[in-house]
Amino acid sequence: MSAKTNNKWNNYRSSSHQQRSPPSSLIKSFTARAHQFMKDTEQHALQGVNPGGIYQAIWSRDGSFILRSWFHSGNVQGVLQQISTIWSHQIVPGKEKIIYGRGSPEMNYKPSIAKEDKQNLFEGALPTTMYQTGYSEVYGLNPDIDSTALMISTTSWILTKILKAHNKRSLSPSPSQDYNNSNHYISESKSMTKHTKVIDFVVPRMLRAVDHLLSRDIDNDGLLEQNHNEDWMDTGLRAGKIVYSQACMILALNNLSYLLSELNNDNESERMTRLATRAISAVEEKLWSENDRSYVDIQQSHHIGGPYRTLTQDVSWYLVAISENTNSDSLRSHGQPEGNSNQRTTASQQQQQQQQLEHPLKQQKDIYPQKNLDQLLKRANNTLDAISNRVWLDGWPTNVETLLKSSGPWHLRPYFYHNRTFWPWITGIEILARSRFKRFEECNALLSKLASEDKLHILTFYEWVNPKTGKGGGAYPFRTGICTVRMAIDHVIGDIEQNVKQEPK
Repeated sequence: MSAKTNNKWNNYRSSSHQQRSPPSSLIKSFTARAHQFMKDTEQHALQGVNPGGIYQAIWSRDGSFILRSWFHSGNVQGVLQQISTIWSHQIVPGKEKIIYGRGSPEMNYKPSIAKEDKQNLFEGALPTTMYQTGYSEVYGLNPDIDSTALMISTTSWILTKILKAHNKRSLSPSPSQDYNNSNHYISESKSMTKHTKVIDFVVPRMLRAVDHLLSRDIDNDGLLEQNHNEDWMDTGLRAGKIVYSQACMILALNNLSYLLSELNNDNESERMTRLATRAISAVEEKLWSENDRSYVDIQQSHHIGGPYRTLTQDVSWYLVAISENTNSDSLRSHGQPEGNSNQRTTASQQQQQQQQLEHPLKQQKDIYPQKNLDQLLKRANNTLDAISNRVWLDGWPTNVETLLKSSGPWHLRPYFYHNRTFWPWITGIEILARSRFKRFEECNALLSKLASEDKLHILTFYEWVNPKTGKGGGAYPFRTGICTVRMAIDHVIGDIEQNVKQEPK
């Protein structure tokens, strides 16, 4: 994005204590694109929990986004069944055959069978890929942080939604259904038949998964460490303290905390909240760069990917993590926070409390110290500016700001696969992040790469796109990208509807 465009929209963005509604012309443009996208992608989104195209197995990471999209579309029973299937593959020593190391330079990219001692180290994690009963794969030297954390987050978020709906004795249609004009939303009696059994099955497994993830904090500084190819960018060779991976962990802890609270397990719920707070504080202390005006990864000394201070598009996932279940999250899992009605307050104190309640990053759970909310909001907007200024290329949102110096296990030519390309999948995350911070014009610009107001662009279905040639590559149709953008659209439309309702008559 040009400096001129940035200046144009600086006045449009929200301040710390004020959120402005998008212009009606922008709403019309976005909703037209959203309608087209949701209408033309629904059948692809619901065809399976595998990523699609050449990828026929189940991936924990991709499944987390696909299942959220299924839930938004009303396929609750299918979601519950697939959640149980995925968690049945949680690594338990001796349970099933585990192959690992195919994406690890430390193992010369040669897969090995995980013996008992290695499976003990993996215990509690979810595998990268589940091929069939009794056979799964861990792609790197260790299980992916994001594969496990994202499934904790999605599972917890969905089950919390179901529990709350069950308590209210009804399920409200999601925004996406209004666009699909569909009539397939599953009735309460049908969708609720198995959720208690699923909860009993997955909650103990998710708690063990959290313990595994905590073991990945080698130096006990609140940040998880990973080795090469232990996240979604499986040729990008990132190793160290990666912002995206911390975001996955924070989302897992945040949403699991709300589920446990709904289950009246207050002790564990509070423990998850404390762990999330610690992780956020560690990111703010160690992964924020004043020089870069953004959050950046800290690569370990043995990192071979290069360059060492590369800004990546998936940093935007951290902005989603810190705004999850806040006033900026139109699909949050709780109601608006309430003040203390028993406490006598002065007029100025009441005004200050009201400002705190209305703050975009205010949460019902006290995850952030109040004094840091404005700093978080400022850093989030600075990071989004940095992404549009440095990571976008000729109007295309790409996955990294510069070409990679090395990759593996495959050598990537420029603008191929993870080597500075446009991914609908991670762009869906960026749309979600920008919408959380009221940057609707940029959401519309990003969605325009996938759909116009009257048709769906064919590039939407590709795994990735070369920004220099505009040609798609990889799997086709790639369900993960479709579902992630659908998830982002649900949030943006929910946010727009809330703003419209709050507008003075």
